[in-house]
Amino acid sequence: MGKSAQLLRSLRKSIENFDYKSAIKKSGDETNTRYLLIHPFLELLGYKKMVDFDHEYVADIKGKRGTKVDIAITFGKKKPLILIECKKVGQKLNDNHFKQLNEYIVYTPSAMIGILTNGLIWNFYIKGDSGLNHTPFFTFDLENYNNSELEDLAMFLKSEFNENEIKEEAESIHFLEKFDDALFTVLNNPTAPIIKSIYETMGGKRVTDKIAGKISELINSISLKGIYERMVIEEAKKNSSGIVTTEEEMKAFNVIKTMFAMSSKFKNTEIERISFRDQKKSFKILVDENQKKCVCDIILKDKVNYIEINKKRYEIEDVTVVEITKHKNAIIASALKHLS
Repeated sequence: MGKSAQLLRSLRKSIENFDYKSAIKKSGDETNTRYLLIHPFLELLGYKKMVDFDHEYVADIKGKRGTKVDIAITFGKKKPLILIECKKVGQKLNDNHFKQLNEYIVYTPSAMIGILTNGLIWNFYIKGDSGLNHTPFFTFDLENYNNSELEDLAMFLKSEFNENEIKEEAESIHFLEKFDDALFTVLNNPTAPIIKSIYETMGGKRVTDKIAGKISELINSISLKGIYERMVIEEAKKNSSGIVTTEEEMKAFNVIKTMFAMSSKFKNTEIERISFRDQKKSFKILVDENQKKCVCDIILKDKVNYIEINKKRYEIEDVTVVEITKHKNAIIASALKHLS
């Protein structure tokens, strides 16, 4: 998001000065959690009680008129933009809690963001066509966070809040998460345009039902595995290193490049300048195939995986969209620096 270093230092200092551990000891129920942990955290982000946010906001849910939402952030206006469902500290946030929050959001047209929290874990959701996206686009853990997550949290500072910016961030993350599932669905049950494209590439003219059936049968795990192995060989040749690029390394590259494509910060011509170089000890994402313009390093070992950005190494559990996008801001910042 490109937040200033001074802003992030100030936010970090505010969180570090928040004596949440003492608040935890006194937060034996949901009410105390709300007053001792959740309200102070919102105030830390610059929101003033009774000015910017209210508790027990009335949401007229179908068949349950007068239902009260725990907290509504209104920015001093009549209609809320954010609704917050609160649980007591230590309580594990679950799907029933999400459904409760989603019901409030569905019947509050002005609300675009939902937050589910127990005072320590804060799950942020964005509203789609039929309610909240079931997966949080951002989670902040008050007891365990990194610089990238701190920068994401800075989007929700009252002074920095930009609804369109947050929507773009959420949509790009959900897009990346859906990519693998969509690719699997398309290849597992290929559509007519996909079949037609394959047949035309083969030199065919008109796709009959019989040909379409044959092509559909040939798109299976065996053929895809063979194609994958050929792609790896071709990518290794392009790298001119002779090192075999692994599936996980290519996944990391594709996630990062898609991340750039989904961001409004990059032009298409700039994205075309992003490449990779596979080396014995690391997998580098580069600008202009220049090692001096290294966006980040992906380091995969038997017992632990890392992503290294500007000589800072962050441990990742696995090569997944969720793990990589935790460091999205730092990766984008690094790429923009080398592209300029």
